Amino acid sequence: MSEDNILIAAKLKELRKAHGYTQDFVAANIDVKQPTYQQYESGKRKPSTTSLYKLANFYGLTTDELLKLCIPLDNEIYFDAPETTIRTLEEAELTSYGSSEKFKKFSAWEIQMLFYFSKLSETSQKELIEYAKFKIEQEKK
Repeated sequence: MSEDNILIAAKLKELRKAHGYTQDFVAANIDVKQPTYQQYESGKRKPSTTSLYKLANFYGLTTDELLKLCIPLDNEIYFDAPETTIRTLEEAELTSYGSSEKFKKFSAWEIQMLFYFSKLSETSQKELIEYAKFKIEQEKK
């Protein structure tokens, strides 16, 4: 197992656990079988370029952020790439949520509203709907 495989495997496992996803869920979203994805996380198999792009998109990251690439400044010295933009887990989750094909027809505002709405209890969802109706009536006046 190469050091690269170990680093990628650890990063994939860390991202999946931080989001609370199962291996099955991630595998289904990047179009690979669960055993293949399990091998990515164990370091036994390196994700293909296509899988890396899909994984980065799934988590709302660039491939550079996913891999945390290094920038060669000369032949002997390597420095870590600049730190990634500080993103909260919530922002990453929202980006992932809105990247689904079913949301292509919605604006960014609508996707954000659906994302937060889905996090509310049923009672709070009903209250929010009633408030939206109230606001519509106010704007008609």
